[in-house]
Amino acid sequence: MYFDETAWVAIAFVIFIALVWRKASKAITGILDSRSLLIENELKEAKSLKEEALEELRKSLQSQKNISNEAEQIIKDAQDAAKKIREDANVSCSEIIKRREEQAKQKIMALETEAVNNIKKITGSIIIESSKVFIESNLDKKENNNIISKSSNQIKSSFLN
Repeated sequence: MYFDETAWVAIAFVIFIALVWRKASKAITGILDSRSLLIENELKEAKSLKEEALEELRKSLQSQKNISNEAEQIIKDAQDAAKKIREDANVSCSEIIKRREEQAKQKIMALETEAVNNIKKITGSIIIESSKVFIESNLDKKENNNIISKSSNQIKSSFLN
């Protein structure tokens, strides 16, 4: 078999392509495999970063929920404290009012007692004076003095008790 130059160039070209393909396919496959591994690693890293971000988001939401609950509890406690202070103030005011009413009643009773005692003294003095005048006009002097002193002592002793 005799091949012309064109056939030999074609055969040489095919052999050359086969040899280059054999060597180049390993290199291309190696490059593609390394690129595939690099992309796979980047995807794993992106996935782990995404998971970390989701975990941080979950923690942040939980923290926010806890803070909201604490704030609500603080507000509730403050409202309860304000209610207790209000109730204590009302009780304290009621006690003060009762105490002042009691003091006023005691003052009124003391003034009434004082007024009754003053009226008794004045009445006693009037009775004594009117008795003196009556006795002086109706009795003689000696008998008059004797009766006046007895009566006045009796009246004074009865009013002072």
